[in-house]
Amino acid sequence: MGRPGYMSLYADERTQQIFDEFVKIKGITKSTALSEMLEIYMLCQDEELYTELKKKSLGVEVAKQVLVQRMDSREINDYIFMKLGTTHDVDGNAMDGYETVEAYMRNCDENGLGYTWFSTESLHFGMAKKKVNYYNSMCKAGEKVKLLFAVGEGVNDIAYSATVLEIASDRDAQRCPGEDGSEPEEFANGEPAKIWIKITDIQEENNLKAAMLKVRSTDANLKQIISNSQFHFGYVYLPEE
Repeated sequence: MGRPGYMSLYADERTQQIFDEFVKIKGITKSTALSEMLEIYMLCQDEELYTELKKKSLGVEVAKQVLVQRMDSREINDYIFMKLGTTHDVDGNAMDGYETVEAYMRNCDENGLGYTWFSTESLHFGMAKKKVNYYNSMCKAGEKVKLLFAVGEGVNDIAYSATVLEIASDRDAQRCPGEDGSEPEEFANGEPAKIWIKITDIQEENNLKAAMLKVRSTDANLKQIISNSQFHFGYVYLPEE
């Protein structure tokens, strides 16, 4: 049985002598020269087959699939949090937190775009540019960024979550950056806001609860702070066990 990594090649004596002198003058090893020769031969004969076999040998396709799966499912442990109270639609009708989220869910499902723009004026100066850039870069990189919706009305707990696609925010209020139909008709009155969050996949949240999370800036327990204070918008995380 041959030694692993070694192979025998036949060449006449004169060719072998020339080859020995050639690699010596060029300052390369015989193994390097022979490896390059084999690659060149396969490339000349069938480049497509050689590339396919090399990918298989290196595990490139397997690694690529694993990476894609990771990026599709990986969720960053840095959530955007929004507590919803009573709001009013364009006709002045009062809507509680559940009705508000349901309006965005309907819009996302029915507008043909697959997403909707959520707006808030909860931060006086809008979101900090560093935060906007951070979350947008995570979204572009394929990471899953989540917006968590909590409802008040005596509940003070997370009820819904959504996947964030993009964030637009400025110190000066701006109109919806999306196209027509990307806002629920209940709120589509052209009113500007300082924070706009493009979201999709809005659904009931059954895994994350407020008591499990902490506020990023203070490490305070989210359940306690939303029950005892006016914390309506911010950034939370799930502590590692």
